[in-house]
Amino acid sequence: MMVRVSISSKTFLRSMMILAVMPAMVFSATAVGKVRMALGEVDRWKAKQNEWIHIKTGAKVYQSDKVRTGVESEVVFGLPDGSSIMIGENTIVEMEKLFEPNDEGGFETKIDVEKGFLNFAVHKLKNKKSKFIFKTGTATASIRGTEGYIGGEGVFFAGLKTGKLEITPAGSDKPVFIGAGETTFGTDSLVVVKLASSGEARFAKRLSKILADKSKSVKDLQTELQKADSTFQQELREEAQKAAATLPADGFILTTTSPVEICEGGLSVDGSYRTSDENASLILTVGKGFTSENLIRAADGKAHTFSEKIAISDENGLWTADKATLEFKGAGLTNSKTIDLQINKACSEVNTKAPTAAISSYDSLHCVANVSVGDMQNDAAVMAIESDGSQISEETITKNAQKRVKLQNGRHEYVVRVEDQAANKVELTKTMGCYPNKRFTIDVFGKPREILKVPPPPQDIPDRISQTLQFRIRIPENDPEYLSKVTVRFDGKIILQESLTQIHTLDYQIPLMVSRTAKNHVDIEVVHKSGYTARAKKDYEVR
Repeated sequence: MMVRVSISSKTFLRSMMILAVMPAMVFSATAVGKVRMALGEVDRWKAKQNEWIHIKTGAKVYQSDKVRTGVESEVVFGLPDGSSIMIGENTIVEMEKLFEPNDEGGFETKIDVEKGFLNFAVHKLKNKKSKFIFKTGTATASIRGTEGYIGGEGVFFAGLKTGKLEITPAGSDKPVFIGAGETTFGTDSLVVVKLASSGEARFAKRLSKILADKSKSVKDLQTELQKADSTFQQELREEAQKAAATLPADGFILTTTSPVEICEGGLSVDGSYRTSDENASLILTVGKGFTSENLIRAADGKAHTFSEKIAISDENGLWTADKATLEFKGAGLTNSKTIDLQINKACSEVNTKAPTAAISSYDSLHCVANVSVGDMQNDAAVMAIESDGSQISEETITKNAQKRVKLQNGRHEYVVRVEDQAANKVELTKTMGCYPNKRFTIDVFGKPREILKVPPPPQDIPDRISQTLQFRIRIPENDPEYLSKVTVRFDGKIILQESLTQIHTLDYQIPLMVSRTAKNHVDIEVVHKSGYTARAKKDYEVR
């Protein structure tokens, strides 16, 4: 397993990201993967976006995105092929390329570390023509699968726990090679030192702080690194001794105490193990949705520590788990321990998905609307409904449901808001009408048959007489808003027709020209928005 590095901050970080994402993303060229765990201040600068946005466990990161962390903050990305990248504190990383086809018939991933450092555990690339590259401001590194750290601001550094790395300083064509147990650092040229802590995730943070002191010479820095390595190894030995005092010859101890309250940061399970059985396994399961890889890294009969971090959220389905189980199998023995989980569903990093809501249908005649609420499995929410800005109802929902809402008479703007325990919310607006079926009448002024006694006009003068048809529509609401259509016919011919917003009154005065030789018959038809129809008629006779 070989990694090629050229010293340039951007080049290094990009290579790093590409290496972690490349193997399994052949068909999803832009997606890095998901955030497995985010602690503290973790932000993303999305392509074509002009501000940093906070991201949390379960979020996706895409090609060209930048990710930054604050003080005492870190984020772990889980990659589709099982590889992972942990971005340390005060770090900025750009996902420059993600599984882009290259000229050699493979795919290229490039991760640019603009500032800070990161730890990586990248699976071996199966396609020999593919590349996984990390960049920094001073070097570029490419790897085919290994575990270690890389970074540096001004001073490049990299260390390996396993595998090999080829690093090329910026402006140089002479690569530097390091292997497992080696660390390199420098600017124009690289110094290689053997450190037992090379590639250890926790040691990278210390290394970064030491190399940040620009006042020290290379020799002084080398001395500081060796001292830090000795101190770190002593701490590991002390941890191992403490663990060994209580560890059985084959088995484990769990330092995570039960129950565990889970909100930000997800679940972290820590402990120690010891075994001489090369086939031994230590597996962590959370509910029915998560099973870890084998946490046993060495079967040498010595005490070793382990730590596993798991995101707990509705997106991965683990938020319904009430227990996590750690099981050891080896040397003919099987034993397990259980951790009770108290998952806080009011936490935004656990409860990440907003409910859904829709007005599936409404009936203006019976004055009801059907509101469907979804994505409420194992959650709780409050549904509030407003009409024209005033709240008319509020209730608690604990599962997917169809709710019937009583509408107010007339036409109003309704707002439905559903907000869950973690303040995730959905809002929708719809204007709906309520027009119950009620009988009404049409009052026509005068007698139904009105006789007009008018002398005949002189010869050659039209025999027509002006009249005014008057009527009033008496609906219970006394509001023309409730009417759908008004039609008036004179001798079968429509002389007035209004509908919906054209109707502005309930009182009508319509001029007519009656004739001595015509039927002079008037039909009035009024349709309510409920569908009820009222009719009236009037006849004029000229004598």
